[in-house]
Amino acid sequence: MAKDKISEYSTSAGSNTVISDIDLGEGTMVPSDVNNSLRMMMKHLADMNAGTSSIQDTLTLADPADDTKKVRLDAVGVTAGQTRVLTAPDADVTIAGLSLAQEYTAAQNFNATTLTDAATIAWDASANQVTSVEITASRTMGAPTNQVDGAVYVLMIKQDSTGGFTMSWNAVFKFAGGTAPVVTATASAKDVYVFLSDGTNMMEIGRSQNVS
Repeated sequence: MAKDKISEYSTSAGSNTVISDIDLGEGTMVPSDVNNSLRMMMKHLADMNAGTSSIQDTLTLADPADDTKKVRLDAVGVTAGQTRVLTAPDADVTIAGLSLAQEYTAAQNFNATTLTDAATIAWDASANQVTSVEITASRTMGAPTNQVDGAVYVLMIKQDSTGGFTMSWNAVFKFAGGTAPVVTATASAKDVYVFLSDGTNMMEIGRSQNVS
């Protein structure tokens, strides 16, 4: 079988009897095959470098001083047909592990986002962990979607330059004593609410109203 890319090469040297359709067999390889095989191997390497022909296995890197210390990159979790890009920052970094207790030595934060004002305000919690909305009429805050159990979410509600509007809350929002807050009605007023999610409900754990 022709070997048209590096992923088709065998780890058993004796099994690599062709490269593409160039004969590498002992006693059957002709002189011109030497040049052609080297050129074809260079093409395969260039294809791999360009990303047109990937390494169809895990990529393993080892410590230069100790080949038993290895790191493996594996794409097994990527959705079929997708290419995911890992972008390195312009700095020396230590990779964080999801299941490890680690100390961050620089500030970490979520980008602030803005929800769309509407009669019933939609909140996709997966994309808006620290968010705000400016209301231009009395509104209802809808049930947030894609909540994560144990996650903390921050919402700022702002009155527009006219003000005087109210906010109703979906039943998934839970407040101390079961009483929902009354948003500050002053023009341009800002109220900040902090919630802890159980995956279904948003339970208020902090509130700062009329922040100015």
